[in-house]
Amino acid sequence: MANFALEIFDDECTKCIFYTVKWEYEDISETEKFFEKYYNDPEYKEFAEELAVFINKSIGYKYGAIDDFFRWEKKAHALPPKPGIKIDIEEITILADFPLRLYCLRISKSCVILFNGAPKTSGSAQEGETSMAFHEANVFAERILKALSENALKLCPNDRTILNDLDSSEITDILL
Repeated sequence: MANFALEIFDDECTKCIFYTVKWEYEDISETEKFFEKYYNDPEYKEFAEELAVFINKSIGYKYGAIDDFFRWEKKAHALPPKPGIKIDIEEITILADFPLRLYCLRISKSCVILFNGAPKTSGSAQEGETSMAFHEANVFAERILKALSENALKLCPNDRTILNDLDSSEITDILL
């Protein structure tokens, strides 16, 4: 498998910092690909906008990356949350039939790594249009979790920033 870079996606929110991944041979990150694709698709534009607002407003500014917001997808996670969560989130209106999944990895309540995603077209994430994004998300998650467990990457004591173990500098772009 090719290498990918871990880089900051959005570090301006008060409750959570967002990272993303970018294949070393690509010009844009996986998360940018997701939002560009679905913002430009009339069938999914409204849902992509809702998801972006949910990520920024609910996770980034209001609550942080609380467990209830994430679906477990093997080693990775997915957004949006399942219906029936305990917190009333007005940013996502149709959780039961929300057609998009954005895969990610919740590192802490204040640190999330966003990947790519697709429309949910089957009963399981391993099938249908989400299958490739699901598989890649789990590969990304496995490699990132391994780097964290081997201390090649470290989570800063504030649980917000990922540091490069080589020189304890903040990660803005690191190849895994």
